Amino acid sequence: MNIYEKRLTILKALIGENQLKDFAGAHADVDASYISQILNGHRTLGDRAATNLAKKLAIPADLLTTGTYSAEDQHQITAAWIALGLKPPVLPHPAFFNATINETALRTAEEREASEHRRPAPVPVVGKAMLGTDGYFDALEYPPGHGDGYLEIISSDPDAYGLKVVGSSMHPRIKNGEFVLIEPNHGYQTGDEVLVRTTDGRAMVKEFIYRRDGQLRFDSINDSYPPIFLEEKLVEKIHYVGAILKPSKYLEI
Repeated sequence: MNIYEKRLTILKALIGENQLKDFAGAHADVDASYISQILNGHRTLGDRAATNLAKKLAIPADLLTTGTYSAEDQHQITAAWIALGLKPPVLPHPAFFNATINETALRTAEEREASEHRRPAPVPVVGKAMLGTDGYFDALEYPPGHGDGYLEIISSDPDAYGLKVVGSSMHPRIKNGEFVLIEPNHGYQTGDEVLVRTTDGRAMVKEFIYRRDGQLRFDSINDSYPPIFLEEKLVEKIHYVGAILKPSKYLEI
């Protein structure tokens, strides 16, 4: 892959799932017809053209001139795209441009980021933690990378997701309108807050106490609710709660 093909690949990644007219319209001084000519092979991105286009897109020049970027660059571009009303881009992993690693080009974006143990994009909010009459709530989940907005935070867990807390059932630890960051691949230990889902579909956020003789104990975050004891076979999954975030950290799409 030569430098022109490399720049074209990155430009396509920046446009991503957005319509070309929407992508160009969101950036000042970017001509959709000019971009179309590059995409169709009627023009090439030379050094000066790549530098100028990077300036118009307000991205690091090295991204289009040499194809190099950092996780922080990806995070900043993602946040900028969301602010412009565009769908976040997923830049190709640097190994994609290594001709000796052909299989990298076939990996999904999630697999590439998981291999690097980092998630260079805001965490999707996938539902609400709304308390029911029995002390449980429904936690609606989407596939990683999808949801109803984003949390302005980067997680090392590629499958991380967020939930909005509705109600005061977990007050004062978690207040109404705040968000919890859930990291399914993170380990947990005694004293950690976790999201627990039972085999019958009920969910709750509790403090993990112990696993003993096939039984699990969870204490409530709110003292109004007693400890819960569950048979291990009745627990479908336990996900680590990585952070509690203020409403200001929510990015709507």
